Amino acid sequence: MIFRRLLVGLLMLLLAPLAYAQLALPKQFSTTPKATLPGESASAAALADPRAQAEALLAEARRVQEAERLKDAQTSGEERPTTARQRLLDRLVLLYGERLKLLDELEAMKKSSLETASQKALLVELAGPPPYSAVRTDALRDEYDALREQLKSLASAARALEAQQASLIDARQRAAEAVRLAEDRLARADGRNQVDKDRNNRELAALRRQQAEAELSTIALGLDLVHLKQQKLQPISQEMQRLLAQALPKQRLAKEDFERQQAQLREMLAKVSTEIDRMVAENGKRAAEHTRLAALPQASDPRGATARRLQLIDKQMETDRLSLMTLTWLQGMIQLASDAWGQRYVAFSSDDAATRQAVIVALSQASRDLASREDLFRELQESARIEVRQQEQRLDGAVLDAASAAQESAILDTLKKRVQAYQRVEVAGARLDRQLKRWLDDFGFRAESGGLDNWKLGALQVVQVLKGVWDFEMFAVEDSTHVDGRTVTVAYGVTVGKSIGALALFVVGYWLFSLLSARLQGLMVSRFRVDEQVASVIRRWAMIVLAVVLIIFILNLARIPLTVFAFMGGALAIGVGFGTQTIIKNVISGIIVLFERKIRVGDIIALDGVTGYVTQVDLRASTVRGFDGVEALVPNSSFLENQVVNWTYSNARIRREIRIGVAYGSPVHDAADIVRGCADDHGQVLKDPKPEVFFEDFGDNALLLVLVYWVELGPSLMGRRVDSDLRYAMEKRLGSAGIRIPFPQRDLHVDVSQPLPVRVTQEPDGKPTPADPRAR
Repeated sequence: MIFRRLLVGLLMLLLAPLAYAQLALPKQFSTTPKATLPGESASAAALADPRAQAEALLAEARRVQEAERLKDAQTSGEERPTTARQRLLDRLVLLYGERLKLLDELEAMKKSSLETASQKALLVELAGPPPYSAVRTDALRDEYDALREQLKSLASAARALEAQQASLIDARQRAAEAVRLAEDRLARADGRNQVDKDRNNRELAALRRQQAEAELSTIALGLDLVHLKQQKLQPISQEMQRLLAQALPKQRLAKEDFERQQAQLREMLAKVSTEIDRMVAENGKRAAEHTRLAALPQASDPRGATARRLQLIDKQMETDRLSLMTLTWLQGMIQLASDAWGQRYVAFSSDDAATRQAVIVALSQASRDLASREDLFRELQESARIEVRQQEQRLDGAVLDAASAAQESAILDTLKKRVQAYQRVEVAGARLDRQLKRWLDDFGFRAESGGLDNWKLGALQVVQVLKGVWDFEMFAVEDSTHVDGRTVTVAYGVTVGKSIGALALFVVGYWLFSLLSARLQGLMVSRFRVDEQVASVIRRWAMIVLAVVLIIFILNLARIPLTVFAFMGGALAIGVGFGTQTIIKNVISGIIVLFERKIRVGDIIALDGVTGYVTQVDLRASTVRGFDGVEALVPNSSFLENQVVNWTYSNARIRREIRIGVAYGSPVHDAADIVRGCADDHGQVLKDPKPEVFFEDFGDNALLLVLVYWVELGPSLMGRRVDSDLRYAMEKRLGSAGIRIPFPQRDLHVDVSQPLPVRVTQEPDGKPTPADPRAR
């Protein structure tokens, strides 16, 4: 039984192609042309005429379409909805017709040239010897830009068609699978109704496969047409590019061409002026009508016709106002274009690099002005388009009577006029901006039109950039003055150049003042016998005063008002109050010390354990060099807050004392004379007041004498050195005189008038305590 079923199924599969051949579809219509595969002979494909084949397929599709319509009309006299079979047949007729058109267009494209008459004329004209007309070069540029845009569009179309072709290949495969499945079901159908149903499904699947193949063939023809256009336009684009590279460096603007361009621009200005006058007149009529309608009583308008008319007039008057504004902008652009053409003519007429640099500056400014308005044009145009879309939605979504529909349609037309006005300005601005950028490119670094003067042009451009940086205004400050009882406010701009110039002047002035102050310090020391340290302090303070005066003078000279620094007042006050209070205190203390002259350079002082010479008095601190050579920086406030011992305040004389002891029994008067003689013989001991010797006290080991003498301190004289010299002399002379200087002595006295007592005691454990060895 199983073997029998398998045999029946195999026979049905073998008989399926024969059953398919007996279907109702015509053979030439249901069978698609077979494509020539790689490796096969191309003779069969060459013998077939694609156009004749397309015509045959179109005719057969129309015949089947008409037969299907007659069949439906005979079946039922009533109009029935379009079936899937009818829709597929209609689509096939459309695809075969499109295929026939593409074949005709492709054949015509192969025989024709895409080069226009204007392009041919420009290519022939610019292929000759130089110089080349700048106007004709501009025309070739326009043609080249349009051609490049066309090539970009063709490339985008080719990518879209290739993507669609890939999706259609998948759709054709799915349609072929659906046909095979339908044939399989038809072969296994049992019963009249099931066979009819499966046959209908098989025919629909075959029509879908045929539609997919027709669409794929149409897409392939469209892709061939796009590629053919690209192949024909590429050589033209390359030739234009070559000629532009040749003509741009050698283009010239003749006076006749310049005057012709100016005449065209004047004509455009006249047309715009006429349009403005006409629009002003129409707006005046609408205003008069609006006034008349607004004066009518509301009772005379029960249906609201007057109100709708007033609304429409308001919209039209607003559109007129915006159109007048755009026309005014258009006038400005035309005038800007005229000025730009004038600058271009000047640049071509002159070989001076400075002149061409001025032209570049003017054209750059014009380009910046257009760029600044570009966003405004775009925003206005987008808002106008939004209003148009909203009005279209209102007109499509609402159910209106004839009068209201006409009203809304008129408003829609009015809003569209606004979009057109903005587009007109945007197109004109884009064209002018493109021209300006071209001309700047011609006169800039990348073009060679400058010839040997190109390096001069580059240098001038660099200078221009530096000048722009030099004149850059960082901020502006207002300065108020009183004139005749009125307050006059003047604004001053602080630029980079002013700041750098003021800084340079300050550096140069400070350097000159440093040289002069150094010379003045030398004169004070050499001619006026001023101490060198004092002269240094005077020089420092003079430099501070001169620096402040110099700053004020330079700010006034550079016209930078002092109010520039007013905004820093709060921050400086906080800094002075918290961060710099110690510094300011020391500075003020230094000023007081310098004016009071209680502490001067060269004085010997003692402060907080530091004793030495004052070598320098500065703004914040003073320098004290100790007797050991170590220098200490003492804040100036310490001189006012602490007790300071100044050994040389009024004079440099100080009293010194030396104590010496002689043995008991020595001749005290002789010893005193010897000590006094040592002081008298020393050259640095002052004679007035005279040295004196005092018998101070009876000591434990010696008789104490005190030598009191005076010396005058100085950089080369220290009191300790004089003390040492005197002690050497006293030791020598007292020894020669036999007077001994004793050292400390102790006498031990023992009382032996009675015997020492000896006792024996016991410890707690009963053992006798040994006798004290001292008792023995």
